[in-house]
Amino acid sequence: KIIILFLLISCTNINFLLDEGGGSDFLKNKTSVYLSGWDNPVIKEVFFLKFGEASEKKFLLTAKISEKQIKRSVDVNQVAKKIDYKITIDYSLSDINKNCPSVLNTQKSSFSFTPKSSGYNFASDVLFEDLLRQAVLDNLNIFIDFANNALKSKNC
Repeated sequence: KIIILFLLISCTNINFLLDEGGGSDFLKNKTSVYLSGWDNPVIKEVFFLKFGEASEKKFLLTAKISEKQIKRSVDVNQVAKKIDYKITIDYSLSDINKNCPSVLNTQKSSFSFTPKSSGYNFASDVLFEDLLRQAVLDNLNIFIDFANNALKSKNC
């Protein structure tokens, strides 16, 4: 009992700190987002989840999304057995008040998808959406880290 009491007393001066200023949330609710190119609801959903609704409107992000499909394995009837998707997003982040320089960056992501049937297949469609969501999220996280470092180096 004495050891537990001593342990509790000795740990009372420990402070747990959370850095609120950095990380991936520095653009959240401060960025107006404009998407062009490949129009996909999953992509819009991922961008909205990362940036939220722009209440402060400090930054403007334009993202041009392009998608390329490469059929890697084709059956005798020309139906693709395996498709590689390459997603390229050209980012342009600018400060609305012109206090910071613009951040331009291109990120590429890819994933492979094996369709299960030629018609509508719920499980196959859900799998594709999950793969796309993860690829776009990874792409976006890499850009946000890049932008965070670029703006931090300019003291923005």
